[in-house]
Amino acid sequence: MPSLAERLRRSAALARAVLRARRGPFDPFKLTWILTERCSHTCRTCHLWAADPGAGPDLPEIEAVLLANPQLTWLNLSGGDLVERPDAPAIMQRVADLGRDLALVDFPTSGLDTEATLACVRPLLESDISRIYVTVSIDGPDAVHDRVRGRRGSARAGRATLAALQSIRRPGFRAVAGMTLSRHNLPKETPATPEELDALLPEQIDPADLHLNLAHHSGHYYRNQTTVVPPTGPALALLDHVRRRAPHALTPLALIERRYWKLARRFLTHGDVGGSCGALRASVFLAADGTVYPCSLFDRPLGRLADVGHALRRLPELPGAREALGLVEQRACPQCWSPCEAFPTLLLGGGRLR
Repeated sequence: MPSLAERLRRSAALARAVLRARRGPFDPFKLTWILTERCSHTCRTCHLWAADPGAGPDLPEIEAVLLANPQLTWLNLSGGDLVERPDAPAIMQRVADLGRDLALVDFPTSGLDTEATLACVRPLLESDISRIYVTVSIDGPDAVHDRVRGRRGSARAGRATLAALQSIRRPGFRAVAGMTLSRHNLPKETPATPEELDALLPEQIDPADLHLNLAHHSGHYYRNQTTVVPPTGPALALLDHVRRRAPHALTPLALIERRYWKLARRFLTHGDVGGSCGALRASVFLAADGTVYPCSLFDRPLGRLADVGHALRRLPELPGAREALGLVEQRACPQCWSPCEAFPTLLLGGGRLR
């Protein structure tokens, strides 16, 4: 558990990294890293399971990436479901040992296996990492979630895992339920009453512990269809309903979430947020096979990270890097408002977004 001095040191490292990213591209402070494509669900919003899912990098490669990028201050470790990797605790131990400036580590999980999730998070809890966030995916009432995820009993298992995580008391640690809004868990028509809106929410979950997300199409990552996007009216109505029910917290996460959802309203209505994106400046996406992409949605491979010694600061040496950056800056990329890219974009300079 970090001391106050260590928490402040890592927070300062994050602030410096944000300033570096504002000054120029290819020095991201956040890495979204897909550690496996394997998952026990057959989700309607994600089709990784429908192909041959990649196992992800082995431990030596994970160590190589961490050693080559000591400047990273934010890791989003994702999948598939990384908790299903038998060596997930060993991965997290490497992250804890080698991420000397990490101020934030977050990862999502289906929550199917409570004990595996707790074993995965334990090395992080015992580390000096300032903030650790875990999101347990619960996409609505039990019957809806189980239908969307393709596995009976998964909502109940997810709630049990969330409860176990929320029993942990550690400064900087938080676990929430993540609900991805899509056409598969929202009605076509906008609900008219608070009771109808309540009926769309996960069971037994406090609105203060609920993080809403928007389903997006991604050819290279989710391998899903464009039709997953949520209907605008119901999504906006549910957003407003949850915000009315949740307390008005003043934590850094709550403040940035409110900014995220203010712009999400524009995205849902107009299809963009009217401003620039932080991909290849604030953040970058590393696929399970080691291919670098600007983000989780832009199907524009830059090349393999191993070809530049696993160092993100050497991304300009990859053949597709500068062209991809130009497309992002010209907004000639899929317009999105996914939290993986939106949150670091807001840290980069959200005030410039119109």
